[in-house]
Amino acid sequence: MSAVLRDRWTQVSSGLPIGLVLGAAIWILSGVITGRAEPWDARGLYYASALIGSGAVGGFLVPAHWAEVAIGIFTGQAAVMVARVLTDPASGGLWPLGILLLGVYSLLALGGALLGSALRRRARRAE
Repeated sequence: MSAVLRDRWTQVSSGLPIGLVLGAAIWILSGVITGRAEPWDARGLYYASALIGSGAVGGFLVPAHWAEVAIGIFTGQAAVMVARVLTDPASGGLWPLGILLLGVYSLLALGGALLGSALRRRARRAE
């Protein structure tokens, strides 16, 4: 396998998992950082900055596949939300609405991933 092909395969196969980890981390760390189980219930800009920041990190790591990172961030958040509903069904009566809201909020992660990708590409051109 050529080095170029191997590099492309690595980027394709790593964008989604990186996003999954980043998205899940937003929800898992929300309780520790803000004291709120759901990040959108936190005061201030925790959720918005976490989405933009995680998107930027993922986009910087795999700039050719920034959209995969954003999809992974959405999916990671949804997985944690659904897991919480499954462990405590009484807390999740509105989870379908929550999934829709995740989709809207994840547009911030998409913008962050595009920003991170642009920063990485600019850094490469400067070399």
